[in-house]
Amino acid sequence: MQYGLAVRAAVSTVAIPVLLAMLSGCFRSAPAGSEVPQNAGPSPTVGGTVAGATPPEPLGRDDEDDEGPTAPVAKAAPAAAAFATAWARPGLDAARWLEGVTPLCVPRFAEQLRTVDPANLPASRVTGRPRATYPVRDGGGQFAIPTDRGTLLVSVADVKGRWLVTGNDFKRAKQ
Repeated sequence: MQYGLAVRAAVSTVAIPVLLAMLSGCFRSAPAGSEVPQNAGPSPTVGGTVAGATPPEPLGRDDEDDEGPTAPVAKAAPAAAAFATAWARPGLDAARWLEGVTPLCVPRFAEQLRTVDPANLPASRVTGRPRATYPVRDGGGQFAIPTDRGTLLVSVADVKGRWLVTGNDFKRAKQ
């Protein structure tokens, strides 16, 4: 046991200073006089492209597979309204309610809706037309749809040329 302690002490005595010396090189500041002057003007740029790099996805596009045709902007509001009508049906059993909303949603959101009990929905009917709360552009938008008990917010995205619902929220009417 004494021998093991002596070995550990010897290893620690050598290993710790070596480790500290190596790490200090990682955090060492630059030698005096080599600092980059502030406000030195524009940085030089390098032209060209990186082979194999893909351009960034446009803002507003859902990260579902969005390759393919784009959906007409004019069809975004009717898609949101169709979802609102299918959503505001608290009298249905869960299976029938889900059958009505699922085809109108991206798969991920449709999966989340499987946990909804329609009997607990705060609204039972749509009372007005959709109004854009975020402009429909770049493949996405949001609509506010009035219901009998508040406003249903519906987010839509253009997925393969079709407007699908990516999420929703509900704001109760003030009483």
